[in-house]
Amino acid sequence: MSDTTDLGIEAVSLSLSYDAALLPPAPASTSLDSGILDPTKWTIEQNVGEAGTWNVALATAVGAADSGIPTGGGTLVTVRFAVDAEALNGDASLLSLTRCELNEGLVSSSTVAGVFTVLDVVYGDVTGNGAPTSYDAAWVLGHVAAELAEPGSSEPFPIELTPPVWSSEVVPPHIADIVADVGRDGPIDAGDASLILQYDVGLITVFPELDGAAPTGAPVPLAYTLRGISASERPGAQITVTLDATGVSDLRAGELVLSFDQALLTPVDVSLRRPTSDDPAAKPLLTQREADGRVAVAFASARPIERADAVLDITFEASRSISTTRESAIRASHLRLNGSRIETDFAFPFRIEPFANRLMANYPNPFNPETWIPFELADAADVTIRIYGLGGDFVRALELGPRPIGEHVGRGRAAHWDGRNARGEAVASGVYVYELTAGDYHAVRRMVVMK
Repeated sequence: MSDTTDLGIEAVSLSLSYDAALLPPAPASTSLDSGILDPTKWTIEQNVGEAGTWNVALATAVGAADSGIPTGGGTLVTVRFAVDAEALNGDASLLSLTRCELNEGLVSSSTVAGVFTVLDVVYGDVTGNGAPTSYDAAWVLGHVAAELAEPGSSEPFPIELTPPVWSSEVVPPHIADIVADVGRDGPIDAGDASLILQYDVGLITVFPELDGAAPTGAPVPLAYTLRGISASERPGAQITVTLDATGVSDLRAGELVLSFDQALLTPVDVSLRRPTSDDPAAKPLLTQREADGRVAVAFASARPIERADAVLDITFEASRSISTTRESAIRASHLRLNGSRIETDFAFPFRIEPFANRLMANYPNPFNPETWIPFELADAADVTIRIYGLGGDFVRALELGPRPIGEHVGRGRAAHWDGRNARGEAVASGVYVYELTAGDYHAVRRMVVMK
């Protein structure tokens, strides 16, 4: 119904006509589930009259203070029919409401007829070419990741946009989901992609959906860990969250969703550990989607992933535009392994501090004959490092020129001193002082030359 607000509906009488040869004489079930009528306040009676006619009567207490009068629009009643076992693909039945009375006609209404069509779907074939293949597995995995990253806005399957070879029309979303859910375990997940891969290479010859087997999801022992590590607390630092599932036996599929502050972090890499085997079949199918501070990762394999390879890394990069110290956390909001949903309260807190002017300890120290002098700049500046003897006599100036904001720590960015004075002579053993000048910033530290 489009809108029942202010109509005061307290009784409904319906008659539905249908093809009794295609749909058995009695409906399998009738319910108010997920509808606009409160099943605790409405009574429902039904009966199959003459063949092909179904009658239902609905009523709530008239004039009661809390009678359950509906508001808004939505489903009034749900009827589920069985389908004739010998029905063929394309067989159809017209569905017509021959009677629709609201409060015995005191509330006006109009009806729209529908058509029920038998559809002989090809399970796993979400692309519609007639056979489930690895391409379908990739589509299913992408669909899973998209739904996890942004619930309610998953990517449509090709069969929802173009008629598949086994249908004359495009497939509605709820049927497309049935086609994709080959594991018959509820929501579409990475395990369905794994089953399609298994089918494509002949590891299985029929899906659980067709052989009547129990759903594929099974409890997974808590033999996994989630951990995080931050390379530093500076802008541009990389933070990696690792899912270690090396303790899960026969791992074929998994999903992980991480929530983060997108003003502070950007996902830059998602990877499974490089296979220890040279067999290209050992590399699982992996995909990811991002939306509104969430990154969703899903992976699937036809064969069990080697335990040593069952390690997933998701790497983030901290924003370089941070002017004040910021604290936040990366949290796991969804984890599923081999079809089993696992509750997790994982959170990795981190801290990002803006760059500051700092002169750091040289390395190695003591040294002979060379050393590196690391430093950090709060702003881009021309940098000079002057070296003096302990008594104040000048030894050498290292003119580094313009250097950008940030850390200059590694041997490729830190200042390098070869242990020689301005004349190119090796200096004697002893304690030396080094001074950093960067704009208005000056800092001094000591180092030791040891022969």
